Amino acid sequence: MAPFSLFDSLVAAVQLYAIIDPLGAIPLLVSVPDYEKMMNRFLRLVAVTVPLLLLIFTFAGPFIFYVFSININDFRIAGGIILLIIAIDVLREGTPRTMGINPEDYVIVPIITPMLVGPGAITSVMVMVTYYNVFSVVTAILIASLATYMTMRYSVYLARLIGNNTLKIFARFFSLIIASWAVQLIASGILDIVKTV
Repeated sequence: MAPFSLFDSLVAAVQLYAIIDPLGAIPLLVSVPDYEKMMNRFLRLVAVTVPLLLLIFTFAGPFIFYVFSININDFRIAGGIILLIIAIDVLREGTPRTMGINPEDYVIVPIITPMLVGPGAITSVMVMVTYYNVFSVVTAILIASLATYMTMRYSVYLARLIGNNTLKIFARFFSLIIASWAVQLIASGILDIVKTV
């Protein structure tokens, strides 16, 4: 197992924050009727559910691989493809079309999953555990979850201050980070498979 590294935690946290993409969710959130009135309840759910779901899949990942006889290289390629599709969606649309939900339908829970903690974030933490020390990944999850919480906490102010179009520009920038990591996952998975042949 690789040793704990704060640098790895910070790199993984940036990747995870980009994949969670709370900035991209803000334009949809603020369009929900009475969003400001339900914000406190929503923030409590974000504070607990986002890190909890990510931690569950972090530690359940190896068990899932074992039960379904999944090879980690195959999973890296599949995960990379999923992340690449999400990145392309965000780059083209400003929000992930593959996880789109009607604003009127996601009052509380659906915005957390699948919008924030969706297939991309779940795949990411399961793959990160194969690259980084597990404590580095846990630290990354806590940092990314805190950053997500703060983004949601000030979502109304951010929407008013910089506008929805600027938020979509940020989301598109983060999509490039996601795409870069996705290509890296696909390439490393293919190379490892070739080496074993």
